[in-house]
Formats: sequence, structure tokens, C-alpha cells
Amino acid sequence: MEKLLTLTQNALDFMKKSLDENGSAGIRVDVVPGGCSGMTYQLDFVKCINPSDVLIEEGGVKIYVASRAVMLVSGMIVDYVKSPMGGNVVFENPNARTKCGCGKSFRMEDPQAACAGKCCS
Repeated sequence: MEKLLTLTQNALDFMKKSLDENGSAGIRVDVVPGGCSGMTYQLDFVKCINPSDVLIEEGGVKIYVASRAVMLVSGMIVDYVKSPMGGNVVFENPNARTKCGCGKSFRMEDPQAACAGKCCS
């Protein structure tokens, strides 16, 4: 079975530091309509655990994946890339057919087929 999400060491380090600074229990990953390609990734600090979220623990970091996003992010690699201007969370999603230049939004060939109409608007 394919792993739902994989976090690189850079992503783990960044998320651990962010969680320590924020005092949050974890990070929630979701996909919402938006961005120039149609769907965008949304990362939020978890303040209240949603019982329908899928919990992944990796390297001491708790990641809560919104149930509606599971089919859209399955197999995705999350990285954190440092640059002179700061840094960015980078998503390598094998389900995305196209993505915008900044990598924050994506489109699937047939989003209704991927989630059987349960998560897309």
C-alpha cells in the first residue's frame, strides 16, 4: 500500500520548529478550491482535532489529513526548501496533472474521478 504522505527531513525539521513556536498539537493538510490551477494546498495548525481526519505520525510530527483530501494527496512528498528569501513548503503530488509555477496549486485531469465527487466542488 502506498504511503499517504512522506515528509522529507527538511520538512520535518521545519514543522517541528513551527509546532514548537506555535504550541499546536499538529499540522492539518487539506485541499481547497483556489489558486491559478483550480485546487490549492492548505496547511493549518491543529487547534481542534477533527475525528474524520486521518492521522499520520512521522518523526515526532503529527499530520492530520482532511478526509476529503486523502485521495488527492495520496503518495505526496512534502519538502521544505530554504532560500535567501526565506523558505517554502514544496509539494510533489503524483496525482497532480498540472501545477502552477509557484507549486501551491494544481489540477487533476478528472478531479471527480479521483474523489468520486465527495471532496470537489
